Amino acid sequence: MKLLLYFSLLTIGVGCNNVPGLNKGVKDSVVARVEDKTLFHSQLKELVHEGISKTDSAALVDGYVQNWIRENLMIKEAEKHVASDININKLVEDYRSSLLVYNYEKQLVETRLDTVITQQDKQDYYNANKGQYILSHPIFKCIIVKIPSKSSSTNDIKIKMEKKDWKNLFELIKSKSTKYYADTSTYWTMDDINPLVPEDMVSSAKLSTGKVIIKKDKDFDYIVNILKYYDYKEVPPLDFIESKIVKSILSERKIQLLNRFRQDLYDNGVKEKKFEIFKLDS
Repeated sequence: MKLLLYFSLLTIGVGCNNVPGLNKGVKDSVVARVEDKTLFHSQLKELVHEGISKTDSAALVDGYVQNWIRENLMIKEAEKHVASDININKLVEDYRSSLLVYNYEKQLVETRLDTVITQQDKQDYYNANKGQYILSHPIFKCIIVKIPSKSSSTNDIKIKMEKKDWKNLFELIKSKSTKYYADTSTYWTMDDINPLVPEDMVSSAKLSTGKVIIKKDKDFDYIVNILKYYDYKEVPPLDFIESKIVKSILSERKIQLLNRFRQDLYDNGVKEKKFEIFKLDS
């Protein structure tokens, strides 16, 4: 029944018959009222567009009217119970001021912030602040190889890993392995590597840079070469926390930019006598 009522209210003026100003002399019909708050038919017109079925239009309008009623009932209830000494106008003005300043500062940052960060900038920041980035868990770079046991290449791979004969190692891995991971720029954690190797192969080993671990599992040999290892509570390398450092540098530059702008604004205000300070009566 509600849907039909609201839909009829909406469709009465789909041709703009009941909208003030469009059809002079015709009163805008009332759709709902909560005490002294009134919802008019013209306020619903923009909800309905061409191509929407009558059923969907009715549901859309009904939902809007119900939400409007609930919201205004809440506003009226709040007006009765909120402390009378609250200065709503001041709250609104403070909120408006905050929005203005926030959006202007955002504009300043977008147009004036220096976002060019060199490698030297990153290195300098890292050297000065690396103590803030202590590891909560071990990380490492590694090569992982899965190779059929019958290939008899396991020992050759191990020797080339220990000798750091990378060119010949990668050629051998590509030709002999069933699966391998050889991206030497990626950092791994125990959680990353454990699903790829036999259980406890890495987590139970005493890890260190350069270590080669081998474990047989059914028809395969698994070989893990730890290229770089950083333990729990150690300082991580720059490339591991590079993105965090970039964010920190930009954050500090943003603060400095806004502080400088505020100070320049104040200094200019003093110079051009844009403000006065009066002594308080004692």
